[in-house]
Amino acid sequence: MTPSKRVWLSKGRGYFSVAGPQGRFIIFLVLVLAGYTLLLRVFQKLSEMLQLPLFLPISLVTLFVFIAVVGTLYSHTILGPLTRIQRAINRMIDGEADICLRLREADDPLLKDLAASLSTLCEHTRINQAVIHDAAADLFNGVQSLIESVKGGAGAKDLAPLIETLRNKQDLLDKAVKSFR
Repeated sequence: MTPSKRVWLSKGRGYFSVAGPQGRFIIFLVLVLAGYTLLLRVFQKLSEMLQLPLFLPISLVTLFVFIAVVGTLYSHTILGPLTRIQRAINRMIDGEADICLRLREADDPLLKDLAASLSTLCEHTRINQAVIHDAAADLFNGVQSLIESVKGGAGAKDLAPLIETLRNKQDLLDKAVKSFR
């Protein structure tokens, strides 16, 4: 048995499985670190010129605030859409199928794709629920007419088309239900 090797770039596997969002995050991280380094250098130069004893704590607090603000802004673009997607999934779990999920223009494109897929799933579920409801009602009505025909003393020739129609309706209902399995 040979040990598996991780590949750097591949479709769906490896370290860069989703290159677009991962690339954006890496660029964001590099820019934050570059900004942090720039602020640190500015504070170092100012501390050499001013030589204040409280300068180091002030610079550290400023850098902390910088990182907190940048982190909050970035997490907002990720966590906002994720909470909306989670609420939509919870609504689907509760049985609601008429869900329209829209994200902001500035949100992550991968999360927009996920929201579009979830909206498509909701539409598919809604259509299947309608088909199942209609097919079940048709099947019930067909069984009722078959029962009435049997009670009325219908012969085998009269019952055969009704039974065939019921089997077709049952197949349609099975196909619609199969999509939920």
